[in-house]
Amino acid sequence: MKLLIIPGNNSLSHGLKSILIQQNLNLYGHESLIAICADKAEFYKEYKASYHVIPDIQEVDCSAYPTINWFRDREHIIRCINAENSLIEKYKPDRVLGVFRFTLKAASSICNIPYDSLACGCMLPHISGALGFHNDADDPENNRAFINMFFRASGMKMNRALSMLGIKPVDDIRDMLVGERTFLWDFPEFMPLPEKKGFIHVGPLSWNKGKYKDMDLNLSANDSKPLAVMAFGTCNGNIAQMIRLKDILCKIGYKVIVAAGGQEKLYSLFKNDSDVNSYLFAPIDKILPHASLVVCHGGQMTIFEALANGVPVAVIPFHPEQAHNGICLERIGCGRMLTPVCRFVGNPSVYEDAFEKSCNDSIKAKIIDFVENPDTIKNLKRFKGILSGYNGIETLTAHLGQ
Repeated sequence: MKLLIIPGNNSLSHGLKSILIQQNLNLYGHESLIAICADKAEFYKEYKASYHVIPDIQEVDCSAYPTINWFRDREHIIRCINAENSLIEKYKPDRVLGVFRFTLKAASSICNIPYDSLACGCMLPHISGALGFHNDADDPENNRAFINMFFRASGMKMNRALSMLGIKPVDDIRDMLVGERTFLWDFPEFMPLPEKKGFIHVGPLSWNKGKYKDMDLNLSANDSKPLAVMAFGTCNGNIAQMIRLKDILCKIGYKVIVAAGGQEKLYSLFKNDSDVNSYLFAPIDKILPHASLVVCHGGQMTIFEALANGVPVAVIPFHPEQAHNGICLERIGCGRMLTPVCRFVGNPSVYEDAFEKSCNDSIKAKIIDFVENPDTIKNLKRFKGILSGYNGIETLTAHLGQ
């Protein structure tokens, strides 16, 4: 089998998944190529990935989450689709796989190549309710209508490019993430979706292939304090909030690890802090067996690694998708949102503002309450068992190799 894998470049986690897929496909004798944007090339070189550089709609503003700007420039969208077309014609894959990629479905249609998608359930049009809210009663300002309007408006803008290419229009931009087979890296107990032909829950894809140095793995023996891990992925966050959060965790009595996700500024900030072990890139899979708490932005790779190790998760989101992951954690009783639910109207500062308005004592009480709740321990044990039944990369590879 010969596959072309094209991730969206808004999050490095999409690239990590793509590299992991390529490496596993190679083990089973399949051939694959990853297409990425130019500014990610050095990262792919480090892992000796086979890749090709093409443009991405995300490059217009380099946002970590979908914005209307991604779909506003018709000519740039067409350039991206044409670049995908040219690569498909040159590489001649048997199938293409988009990893949160909004343009590949169009290119595959033009080239008459089967299109598969790898995504999370909360970013598909089949989700019920509003992103970042438990239910409609929890959403008095009707954020669901606003979010759905954004996805429809983005679809309308995308249609201007699709029409010029002779491709059927979409009602919702998220339709572009639905493939002939739509592989989901989450699991139904976490993110319920209606049953639909072609939807396949493969489960989390875990990344544990980093090159780490000077990592002290005897943490539990080195300190009598419980360990809290602050992991905010590869997206830039609010430094002041992270300092404040570290101080709160230390006052509760935690020893803190900061996994900086490659952010030099964040790494340097805590490097000489006696209360913190700071790592530019940290092997989360090695740390979590020692951890008592994870605090993160709500990225699913981090959340699922924590749940697989039976570790509770506190979430401070940067955008609605992450907020919804926090809501899912609260629903299954394995975590807590430290940021109050709030209406998102396109500016992520609403989450920062909501966190700023929460007093330290309130945040501290939230953490202690859910970490020490006996039901949390019971729920974590249950979901650790559920996740032990998944081997995401093996399952996905088996499907892709068919």
